[in-house]
Amino acid sequence: MSTRRLPAAERKQQILISAIRVFARSTYHGATTKRIAEEAGVTEALLYRYYSSKRELFIDAIDHTSGKLARGLEKALAEHYEHPVEAIVSCMEFYARLLQSSEDLARMIFLVLAELDEPDVRAVYLPYQENVVGLLTENITRWQDAGIVDPRINAFDTAWLFYGTYMILALARQSHGRVRVSPRHAVGLMRPFLSEDGERRLDELSQTRPQLRALVESSEAEETTESPA
Repeated sequence: MSTRRLPAAERKQQILISAIRVFARSTYHGATTKRIAEEAGVTEALLYRYYSSKRELFIDAIDHTSGKLARGLEKALAEHYEHPVEAIVSCMEFYARLLQSSEDLARMIFLVLAELDEPDVRAVYLPYQENVVGLLTENITRWQDAGIVDPRINAFDTAWLFYGTYMILALARQSHGRVRVSPRHAVGLMRPFLSEDGERRLDELSQTRPQLRALVESSEAEETTESPA
């Protein structure tokens, strides 16, 4: 049992991270504050100084994990706003890194979905989801206005498609213990939504950005290999 004194904020963070680990590995109903305290190396009495109940801890755990996902996607989209292919590649790379670095995060995603009928869970999770889908919709609409993305597609529906990619990767992490995704798959995923001008601009970007050119060329080579003779 840890007795080392920590600043209050650091101790609360330690308890929260331990709670996420316990929730992810034993479900909400299977977790206990006693087990969370043991995982954090503190007494159960000390845990209750920071959290009044297991439910409060669970809601804070959802807020922490959902916020981490939302902030990462916001950053990826902000840094690569010029072209959708770069943006989606960046988002998928972020997805993969996040899931691969934390087994507990993938499990928390499905735990949240299982509890999504509960009003307090919806209150903390849905604003993050709505914000990310809204941000994706805004970017897709902007790319349409710029003539890069096909104007015939529904921006909101497409935003949900890309947001749902995270759930698919989380399932892969849960099913196989790892996330095996190549950024070139993101190129292949995004290209059908590009307009003719968007394809031209992708080619232009590829000429000045070696990493993107390699992704485009490998995506095209893969399409050729997989095409029936």
